[in-house]
Amino acid sequence: MSQSVHLLSNDQLLEVFNLTHTATAVHVGETAIIQAANDAMLRIWGKDRSIIGKSLEDALPELKGQPFIEMFRKVWLEGLVISGKDTAADLIIDGKLQTFYFDFEYRAIKNNEGKTICILHTAIDVTERVLRQEAIEREQEKAEALEREQALNEELAATVEELAATNEELVSTNEELQETQETLHVLNNELELRVIERFNQLSESEKRFKTMAEGTDIFIAVGDETGNAVYFNKPWMDLTGKSMKDLLDFNWTNLIHPDDRDRYENIYRLALAAKKPFAGEFRILSKKGDYRWLLASGPPRFHADGSFAGYISSCVDITERKLIELERLNLSKLIEASSEFIGLVELDMSIQYLNPAAIKKLGWESIANRTILDCVYPEDQSIAKQLLPGILQNQNFREEIRFWNEKTGKPFWIEWNGFAIRNEKNDEVIAMATVSPDITERKLYQEELQDINMEMAAANEELATTNEELAQTHEDLIQYVNKLADSEEKLRQAIETGKMGTWSINPKTLDITMSGFVKDLLGLPLDQPATMESIMKAINPEYHDILNKALKNALTRHLSSDNEYTVNNLITGEEKWVRATGKVFVDQHGNATEYSGLFIDITEQKLDELRKNDFIGMVSHELKTPLTAINGFVQVLQRKAKKDEDNYSIVALDKTHNQIRKMTTMINGFLNVSRLESSKLLIEKSDFSLGTLLKETIEEMYISQSSHQIILNPTCEVTINADRDKIGNVISNLISNGLKYSDNGTRIEVTCKLHDTEVEVEIKDEGIGIKPDDIDKLFERYYRVKGNHTISGFGIGLYLSAEIIERHNGKIWAESEEGIGSTFHFTLPLR
Repeated sequence: MSQSVHLLSNDQLLEVFNLTHTATAVHVGETAIIQAANDAMLRIWGKDRSIIGKSLEDALPELKGQPFIEMFRKVWLEGLVISGKDTAADLIIDGKLQTFYFDFEYRAIKNNEGKTICILHTAIDVTERVLRQEAIEREQEKAEALEREQALNEELAATVEELAATNEELVSTNEELQETQETLHVLNNELELRVIERFNQLSESEKRFKTMAEGTDIFIAVGDETGNAVYFNKPWMDLTGKSMKDLLDFNWTNLIHPDDRDRYENIYRLALAAKKPFAGEFRILSKKGDYRWLLASGPPRFHADGSFAGYISSCVDITERKLIELERLNLSKLIEASSEFIGLVELDMSIQYLNPAAIKKLGWESIANRTILDCVYPEDQSIAKQLLPGILQNQNFREEIRFWNEKTGKPFWIEWNGFAIRNEKNDEVIAMATVSPDITERKLYQEELQDINMEMAAANEELATTNEELAQTHEDLIQYVNKLADSEEKLRQAIETGKMGTWSINPKTLDITMSGFVKDLLGLPLDQPATMESIMKAINPEYHDILNKALKNALTRHLSSDNEYTVNNLITGEEKWVRATGKVFVDQHGNATEYSGLFIDITEQKLDELRKNDFIGMVSHELKTPLTAINGFVQVLQRKAKKDEDNYSIVALDKTHNQIRKMTTMINGFLNVSRLESSKLLIEKSDFSLGTLLKETIEEMYISQSSHQIILNPTCEVTINADRDKIGNVISNLISNGLKYSDNGTRIEVTCKLHDTEVEVEIKDEGIGIKPDDIDKLFERYYRVKGNHTISGFGIGLYLSAEIIERHNGKIWAESEEGIGSTFHFTLPLR
C-alpha cells in the first residue's frame, strides 16, 4: 500500500525557516536587497517585516560607514564566502545606537553555471560572551591596580612612622602632610581609574579594529596625521607579496601604475590638507607581476580632543568590473563609429538608443518620445506593422524597406534586420535590436534597370515586325544555353572526377554552401546545410588557428587562401589530406559578396611524398655505411702515402677525401630533408654561448678550407637557448656557400649583432652575387640558382637552414649585388 508524499508549501517552508534559532537572511544584488529574513534576524536588527524588499543600507542606515555593505557587494560580484568572529557592529535598537558583537557568515549561493543567485547571511549574537570576557579582563586589571595601591599605602605608612619617631617636632607638619597625602591619594585613585578606563577603551577599540581588519578580504590601511602609512592588513601583503615592514619602509605608492600614481597622490594630498574624506581608483602591481584595479576610500579620523589623527582607508578589487567597462567602452565606440543604422527598441516600440549615423540619416535632434514606426516612410508603415509583432514571438526578420529624413522629406532604402533580445535567465523577449545597412544606391540602380527594361519593352513593341528574326534568335539562344548547361555539367563531372569539390561562404551571414563531394569527404549529411562547427569537428585541431586566420584575412582584407591540412570523416573516422583554395569576390564598391573556392583530395599525392621521403631517408641512411668504410680505407692509404712520401698518392687521396666529405654532406642533407618532411627532425634546445659556437665553426672550416680568409669580427658574448648542433649546421652551411661561390683569396666576414629581443648573425662574402629574380627563391627546397650549375649541390642546404631557423622562431634572409657579393642574415630570439 503506497503512502502519498506531502510536500510543504512556500508558506509552510517560511514558517519552518522562521523557527530556526540561528539568525538567517537571504539577500540578492550588489546592494544586498533583503529577499527573506527569519524572526531571529529581525530581532537582531530591531526591525519588523516592513524591511523585506529593501536594500541593507536603506533598512539599516546606521551601517553606512561600516564595512558590512561593501562586504556584501564583494561577495555578490566575486562569488566569495566572508565570515568573521567576535565582530563588532553598531545597530540602532529601540532608538539608541548600541554596539553588538557577532559571529557571521556571508555565503554566495551559485547556480549550475557558477553565477551567484543570492547571498545566505547567518549571524549569532555573541555580545554577552564578548562583554563577559572584557569584564573579566577589567576585573583582573582592577585587582592588579588595588594591589599596587595597597603596596603604595604600606610604603607611605612606614615612611610616616619613621618620620614620627625621628622628629616629634614635625608632628603638626606631618598632620598637614597626612591631610595633603589623603587628598593626593583620592586624586591619584581618580586619575588611575580614568587612565584604566581610557586604556580599556583604547585597547578594546584597537582590538576590535585589528580583528575586523585581519578577518576581512578588504584592503585596509592606516595613515597618521602626516599622511605616512603606519599599518597594512593581511590582504595587502597577500596582493603585493611584501611584508608589512617592506610596505612601511618602502614607499608603497611606487607599486601604483605610473599612469595612475600622480593622479591618486594628488587626490590624497588635497584631502590630507583639508582633513576631508578621499576616494579614487588606481592600478597596483601584484606579486604575480600584473596590475590589479583597486577602488580606495578613506574617512578622516580624529582624537578625543578633536585633533586630526590621520586616515583609515579601505580598498576593494574592481579589476573584473574595469575590464568589463573597457569592453563595453570599445563596443560602444564601434557602434558609435558605424555607418550602419543601429538601434535598440523597447517592446512598446519606443526607441531606447540610436547610433549617430542613424540619427543623422533621420534628420532628428534626439530620440525622446520616438517610436520605431517614426523612422519608417509613411507609405511603408503598413509593412512595418506586419513585421514588428513577430518580434514578441521571437521571430527575427529581414526586409528591404524605406526610412525617411524628416528635415528633407526624402526616403532612403535600408535592409532592415530586426532580431529579438532575450533575458538570459528565462529566455523571454525583452527588447528588439536592429543593425541595418543603407541600400539606397543598390535600389536606385535596380530602379534604373527597371526603367531600362520598360524602355526595352516599348522598343520590343515597336519592333514587332521583326518577331520572326527574334524568334529565330531565341531558338539560337536556347541552343546556346543548352550547350552552356552541357558545358557546366561536363565541368562539374570533371571536378568530381578530379577528386575536387566546391564551397562558398556568404561574407555577411557566414552561411556555407558545399558540393556533395565535400560533404561526403567530411562525413556531413548531404540533405542538411553545413555549419562551421561541424566542419571544424572534421578538421584536425592543429590547423584550426591557420584556417580561422585565413577566413579573417579573406573577410577583412579580401586576401586569397591556399591551405593543406588533414580531415577525419565524421562517420567513418578515415583520415584524408585535403587542399582548400579560396578567393574573395567583391562588388563595384569594394564590398565582399562571396568567398569561394575548390576543395581537393590530395591524399594520394601526400602519401606519394611520404613514400618518397621514406625512400630518400632509407637510401641516404644505407649510403652512409659504405661511405664510412671508404673514408676509413682512404685515411689508411693517406697515412701510408705520407709514410712512403708518395706525393702523387697524397694529392689524389686528399682530393678523394674531399669528395667523400662533400658526398657525406649531401647525404646528410637528404636525410635531414626526409626527417623534416616526416616531422622527425627534432629540435633539442640547451643554453650555450653563440660566440663560442661561431669560433669553433670557423676553426673547423679552416681545417678543411685554406683558400679563403674567414674573419670573425668582434662578436657579442651572448647565451641563447637553442639546438647547438643544428645552429652550428646553419652557420657552417652559410660559410660553405660563401666559399663555394667566391674566388680563392677573397674574404668571408662573420659578424654578430645584439638587439633588444634577438641576436643577428651576418655572413658576408665577395662572391659572384645573386640575381634579383633568384633571391626570393633561395630558401625553397631543391632550388638552384640559374647559370651556376657547374657548382655542385642539390639546393637543400639553404632550405634546411631556413627550416631550422624558422623552428627556432627566428628569421633568415639574403641581400646581394651581382659581381660584388652576398650577405646572409639570420636572427634568433634571446628569450
